[in-house]
Amino acid sequence: MRQRQSNFELLRIISMFLIVLHHYGIHGTFYEGTFSWQKVGLNLVTSFGKVGVNIFVLISAYFLVNKAFKLERIYRLILETLFYSYVVLVIFWFLDRNSPYLSHVNIIHLFFPIPLEYWFVNAFLFMLCLSPFMNILIHNMVRKTYVLLLSFLTVIWVIIPTVSNLKLAGYSDYAWFLYLYLLAGFIRNFGINISKAVLRWILFGSAAVTILLVADLNILGATHQLFMDYAIFFIFQNKIPIVLMSVSLFLLAKEWKLGSNRFINTVSSATLGVYLIHDNVVIRVALWTFVNNAQYKTLLSSIGMGVIISAVIYVLCTIVDLVRQLFLAKLMNWLANKLASGTRLLFGIRE
Repeated sequence: MRQRQSNFELLRIISMFLIVLHHYGIHGTFYEGTFSWQKVGLNLVTSFGKVGVNIFVLISAYFLVNKAFKLERIYRLILETLFYSYVVLVIFWFLDRNSPYLSHVNIIHLFFPIPLEYWFVNAFLFMLCLSPFMNILIHNMVRKTYVLLLSFLTVIWVIIPTVSNLKLAGYSDYAWFLYLYLLAGFIRNFGINISKAVLRWILFGSAAVTILLVADLNILGATHQLFMDYAIFFIFQNKIPIVLMSVSLFLLAKEWKLGSNRFINTVSSATLGVYLIHDNVVIRVALWTFVNNAQYKTLLSSIGMGVIISAVIYVLCTIVDLVRQLFLAKLMNWLANKLASGTRLLFGIRE
């Protein structure tokens, strides 16, 4: 089996940490809509979560474009998602079935996490299912046609929504993941020849612009509510600064020379588990209520404690998922293989 490239695995870890940090800022107990430095701090730690989402998808797509379609991948994702959802349901049911976190709606969502929960998993599954068709398109386009397609999609799904807040031509999380798939395919097959120095300028420049926009819109929002309403407008996954950060960081990381590091690869193997655990519909509310980010009143404490708490959550969730892998990975892989074989047999699909 080919060893995973640790530069991408480290980038995967970074991307998931940014997602956890993002959730610290948006899912906490702080709900104040008026200006405060506490709000600025929380908005700032929230700012790069969508960079994490974009990078996570880019990494997966970058390798999938040159791989044969495997039903096993889909079933492994489904099984891991169901596993954590049902484990949380069982734990809460037996420990405290009257818990306010275990509402009737949440129970239904725990039973059917796909499609009722985990927007990321749903969009990722959609991308996986369409990947063989996307690959046919990718491998049969000449560079000029590919550039025209990406340029058109970038205009209607990135540039126009950034400058006007319009959502055009069926934009959705599902469509966005396909855009990222196409972008990763272009990078894989044709490359983007930009020097490391320029990429660093793009990365740090777009990060600085994002920070300044978030801070300035909050400050202006102290006297004009319109600015406050748009305080985090520029941090969404298809906004120009976020896309520039995502692509530049991905291209820089692609050139990191780390070889294959066992520790990095092991920690990276738990990234999906980190997401499924901490963003579970029940765990999410219980966790962030316990953390209570509203208690950190200053700019520095909001940011500093956000980083520390997110790191602790990341480590704990990683440990939990590594334990799952130790005892259940072989069983779940076996079950995924059986389900895939059964599906191929049922529909007469050849491997």
